[in-house]
Amino acid sequence: MTAAHARRSTSQGSGKMASPVAADLIGMFAQRNPESSKGELSEVVKLVAEFSATATKLSPSARKRLIARKAQFKKFIAEIAAEPEAAPQVLKLVAKAPAEVSQGAGLGQVLSAEEGKARIASYATPAKVEDWAGPLAGPTELERDFGVARSTLHNWQKQGAVIGLLVGVRKHAFPTEQFVDGRPVSGLGPVVEAIGEPRTAWLWLREPNPELGGAAPLARLKAGATDKVVEVARSNFAGA
Repeated sequence: MTAAHARRSTSQGSGKMASPVAADLIGMFAQRNPESSKGELSEVVKLVAEFSATATKLSPSARKRLIARKAQFKKFIAEIAAEPEAAPQVLKLVAKAPAEVSQGAGLGQVLSAEEGKARIASYATPAKVEDWAGPLAGPTELERDFGVARSTLHNWQKQGAVIGLLVGVRKHAFPTEQFVDGRPVSGLGPVVEAIGEPRTAWLWLREPNPELGGAAPLARLKAGATDKVVEVARSNFAGA
């Protein structure tokens, strides 16, 4: 194999050996070892490249020490080459006891849709909205007892700054706990936006939350921890 032929073979073969430097190295080795195949020459070039990359990172004194001990270096390479290839390790699993055969109880009785709905309804416990939402007030009561004008309440509701719970078909009632000094607590809007539904948001606001030290989010909002409460709401309802 001539040097020119080696370079052409390399450039037409694997892209990994197509660099001019690699081609020149293969050409040089091909001239001195004409009996070697392209595959053998490529392996030699890879070894030279690995050694060169390591040697360039050494200090000048370290490189001089390697050159001075080249006899030992040759011996070390020969010892590595003479090592037998390690056999692949095979992991053998030994069962300590026979596998246990078990069978579940199955799905049980299959119910019709009507029977399923009837059973679910029997488990439900009717509750008034005041039982879980706390004290409520309509626009009239809010204007009379809290001094909140109807127009102002309407604007707050339109902006999402207050939580109104639908009672009946069209009437809204407003939890009074969300007001401080006649104004809605700051942060309610971003919380409802993060949760996506006013009823769910109000339930969440009144329940103790472990991420807020066991305090209810509404209490933390009133204490001024708006950013933290909004962050926890987004985390709790992410992807909901």
